[in-house]
Amino acid sequence: YWIAWITPPGVLAAVFYLSLWRGLTIWAISVITRRSGSFGLLASPFIWVGLEYVSSLGDLGFPWVLLGASQVDYLPLVQHADLFGVFGVSFWLVLVNLALLQIWRKRSAAGIATLVVLFVAPMSYGLFRMDQTHGDRTLNVGVTQPNLEPLAKEFRPFDTHFAVLKGQTIEAHRRGARLVVWPETAVPAYFHLRVNQHYRDLVQSLVDSLGVHLYTGGNHLEIGPPRKTYNASFLFSPGTVKLERYDKMRLVPFGERTPFPDLLPGLRTIRFTGSGFVSGNWDSGEQYTVFKLDGTTFSGMICFDSAFPQQARRFVRDGAEFLAVITNDGWFGRTSGPYQHAKLAVFRAIENRRSVVRCANTGVSALIDPAGRMTETSGIFVEALATGSIQLNSGMTFYAQNGDLFSQVVGIIGLLIILVARFWPRNGDGSVVAEDQTAYREVEDESAGDQTAAMIEVEESEDKEGGLINPKVPDNDQPMPFLDHLEELRWNILRGLAGVVIGAVICGICADTILAALTIPYREMNPNNILVTLKPMGMFMVKLNIALVGGAILALPWVLYQLWEFVAPGLFPTERRYVSFIVVSFTICFVIGGSVAYFGVVPLSLRFLVGLTTDTDVVAQFDVGMYIGFVLRLLVAFGAVFELPVATFFLVKVGVLTAERMRVGRRYAILVGFVLAAFLTPPDPISQMMMALPLILLYEISIWVARVAQPKG
Repeated sequence: YWIAWITPPGVLAAVFYLSLWRGLTIWAISVITRRSGSFGLLASPFIWVGLEYVSSLGDLGFPWVLLGASQVDYLPLVQHADLFGVFGVSFWLVLVNLALLQIWRKRSAAGIATLVVLFVAPMSYGLFRMDQTHGDRTLNVGVTQPNLEPLAKEFRPFDTHFAVLKGQTIEAHRRGARLVVWPETAVPAYFHLRVNQHYRDLVQSLVDSLGVHLYTGGNHLEIGPPRKTYNASFLFSPGTVKLERYDKMRLVPFGERTPFPDLLPGLRTIRFTGSGFVSGNWDSGEQYTVFKLDGTTFSGMICFDSAFPQQARRFVRDGAEFLAVITNDGWFGRTSGPYQHAKLAVFRAIENRRSVVRCANTGVSALIDPAGRMTETSGIFVEALATGSIQLNSGMTFYAQNGDLFSQVVGIIGLLIILVARFWPRNGDGSVVAEDQTAYREVEDESAGDQTAAMIEVEESEDKEGGLINPKVPDNDQPMPFLDHLEELRWNILRGLAGVVIGAVICGICADTILAALTIPYREMNPNNILVTLKPMGMFMVKLNIALVGGAILALPWVLYQLWEFVAPGLFPTERRYVSFIVVSFTICFVIGGSVAYFGVVPLSLRFLVGLTTDTDVVAQFDVGMYIGFVLRLLVAFGAVFELPVATFFLVKVGVLTAERMRVGRRYAILVGFVLAAFLTPPDPISQMMMALPLILLYEISIWVARVAQPKG
């Protein structure tokens, strides 16, 4: 409601857009729960967080009302945001609600124990992290809050409110501030234009006379072509006329810019706002700026920037030791908007363990420490000045290092669950599954001839319930002719290949993004590392390789389903009931194996291989085709190896394998593990050992899986 004054149509659009994501989330969870019962509830954290993460991306990204952000006032419980970000807190909160549901429905001790663990674990971690000191250096800063009407800066002479800012700056300097922060567009001028030189001279003269650094909001214009206008911020330093600049990157949809301006350029001329501005005037910045002063570094975020975890994390990865947020929340009036916006900065502080200096024209201004504690907090629509000492930290949290990896993996798992749910037998309240089990018990008591007929009746009853889509089953007890089997196999193969082709097209479109992600381990070793291509067709083959391998990985659940559809007629009903579990587990295990390779094996192997050039005259420089092949080979190999426990489960259920047989073959499995590692990995000992050892460990886990899965007695 508080955006109505800025953009009246935006209220309806925001309600519709945000409700769409929440409605889609609840609908997906509801459908899966109806089909699979308790498993659908267990899948809800993955679906919730996956869609929550997706809703924060792109020009329409709006991560303002995330579930995890609702707990920002309970600091000990949200400190684990430095591991998985605010999305990790959302995941935890859904788990807590599932535990409460379990307690309410079943009054179970397991639910109570789960709830206790879900509270004790983050609470213990949070208290431990809040008691730590993050950084051994400090910086004295001053935060001005001039309390100017939002439109006053635009339509009144600058001299009328410069006096307020000047007085606050002088007082901040008197209190020992080395950096003074002014709010967003505190100087509504284009500093580099000659016509605005007077404004620049006024600010620079103040900085030189006091000997302090001053960070302020302003505007920037690029004449072009094309002509571009930016909501910007500048760092004034004493004794130099050089201005470092940051241009706002995250623009409010329809408030500051029409989404997708390249696709919908005509919308840039439509007036969406009620505040006198035309949507589409502003352009999005492209440079992540890290400012330097007095032996430290910081980055600034302007208004809506601070709502995006990825934004702050990128600044920290680039070297920022603290963060500054400048904003003008006067547009929101006396509503909850300014307070909600201020709380978002608390999560940015916790996620990256960075102090945050928040400067708002009309409030809320504050100093936020790396644990999220707010001090020197001002009210709204009052003139205020805050000064204090902030901690400087150069360390990296798990979140700062890995970003939204957790959210992305959870989102992929959620997507796979949604896709697999299409083929899950409906059970609603559990009746279909119960009927299936009862029918199978009756089948076991019948003769061999009646058994086949009963099995067919079970499958027909499943079809009538609208459940699992079964492969063709003969109308009589005669086996399917060999040519019919071949025809079925041909169609299953073609459908599987069609899925791979669709996946390859998607990955081909995103080939540049995937390529950038695959080269991160190499570039992290040394930012100056470069990859070269030695063949005219080199880059074409690289992107083709990425598209084909990526397409196969993306289509993995569909390919597995096609394989199951072919073999299903030869399985008993109870064996067919495991298909959804097996397809989902296969996919999840592949993702886990690929993640182990990407985050563990690839960096270790690269450090080992590149380290061989130390103390020599050889410079390590890789061909991009060979490097991508090296990485993809490891990803696929480890993904395949991690399928072993699931494959064991399936083979035990169909009676092909037993735990005893696996124990007897342990010595041969160890030998085969090292042989497979030699074939599947690049020819270096690190890669081979990193595959052989997990393979042996997975074999031991598979023995335990076989023991659990095989029938008792």
